[in-house]
Amino acid sequence: MRKNFTRFVCVGIASFCMMAVFGQEKIPAVKNIFDEKSIRKLNEVELRADEGTEYWWPDSVIYYDADGEPYSKDYYDLEKRTATSTSEYDDWSLSEPQSTDGYFFMKQTVTFYKYSGKLTFSLTALNWFIWWNYADGEYNTVSDTKGNLILIDIKGVPDNNGNDNFIEYRIQYNENNEPALIERYNYDRFKQVYQYEYNEKGNPTLFQTKYIDNNGLPIITDYDYKITAKYDEGRKPLGIYMFYGSTSQGKWLLNEYVLFYYSDKTNTPNVAVENNNPIGSNNQGNFDLNVNLPTDSIGNGSITITFPEGFTLDTKNTKLTVDFTALFTLTVTKQENNSWLLEIKPKTLRSASLRAGEAKKMLQVAYTVDAKKKKGTYDISVNSILFETKSGNYYPEPAITVPAVVNRWGVGIETVENESVWTSGGNLYVRTAKACTVSVYTLPGQLIRQQAVGAGETAIPLPQGIYFVKTGGITRKIFVK
Repeated sequence: MRKNFTRFVCVGIASFCMMAVFGQEKIPAVKNIFDEKSIRKLNEVELRADEGTEYWWPDSVIYYDADGEPYSKDYYDLEKRTATSTSEYDDWSLSEPQSTDGYFFMKQTVTFYKYSGKLTFSLTALNWFIWWNYADGEYNTVSDTKGNLILIDIKGVPDNNGNDNFIEYRIQYNENNEPALIERYNYDRFKQVYQYEYNEKGNPTLFQTKYIDNNGLPIITDYDYKITAKYDEGRKPLGIYMFYGSTSQGKWLLNEYVLFYYSDKTNTPNVAVENNNPIGSNNQGNFDLNVNLPTDSIGNGSITITFPEGFTLDTKNTKLTVDFTALFTLTVTKQENNSWLLEIKPKTLRSASLRAGEAKKMLQVAYTVDAKKKKGTYDISVNSILFETKSGNYYPEPAITVPAVVNRWGVGIETVENESVWTSGGNLYVRTAKACTVSVYTLPGQLIRQQAVGAGETAIPLPQGIYFVKTGGITRKIFVK
């Protein structure tokens, strides 16, 4: 399901602290809260402003929904210092180039100020700008010797005990004067906690909110959310992930995420399809799912495979490979809309010790096709690819479209009713029923190859990388290993 379009940069979020006494009002989202004149103009790939804002120049930034389907893309040009964007909502039409200093990360801050006659408590966290508004009234604030705001006490109508401490924020900072923990109290009762975390290089890696139950313990509710980020060894951002809380399940559910792609291939898909075999006279097909672990060991994993009409997962012959079967168990659950949920779980905490880069072929997927299914190319969707690491982090992967060629006369050069595109052994393969033009684009949208092909199957060698391939009126994303 598509999510509402949401940018991760400076987006206002409506308050979930409903104030019956004062009322609330959402303020406009802020595009950039910093003075552009104070930003250093350095001719470097990595830029840092005095205020703590960091600038990066990825080739592209792609926004994904929870299923791993892209819904928006930004392309950056360091030489021209411009950015262009495109989204599914505009039928993937490219915008005009806009001047930019690159994708920026704002400093984590906590502030309290008046806006349009309202008292406003706001914070920035992993490029989200969040605020809570209260009607103008009495309040007290306290700062430490470093100028950090550590206490905000907003007065209101006294309760039955005469207590007028309507809302109180208690703020803690780390050794770098960055916000680390915020506690919210309502009439002196502990109600909610906001938590920041940073890695050893100072990058913000976590912001999350949790409500406090009647026993004083933090719990995950429908009103909570969590944002995480990961970086490479050089501090370049690789991904930002947004989760919402679930009261009924007591856990975080992925909502959307952003991945950053660089020319040095810092961030490439960790999941890819190989050995995609066409369906022959036995009406059976299969493909392998290869996984390179994105970080520390896998704790749990889940993948959804959705087949077109007339296709069915062969649960007997769909199995983990030798690398994984000794450490994990596989559970297959039939869902609606001809989809199957595949879940892997470690057999023991000790045995699931695969390290990053060790795992290769993970899953052998087998399926059958109705004998009445016509020849042609059909798309199998592998989506909702989500891995949980032993450290508790969740890393989703972009969805994959697997072309399934129904060709009951074998796997030779046969024309089919629809076009088919796949990769194998460093080649792009195009199978088409009639002559057409094949166009290959890089992720930033640069055309690198255009070739006329005849009916049948054509192999086009390509360097390793991620590309968009257009044949006729269809564009597909491919990964050449």
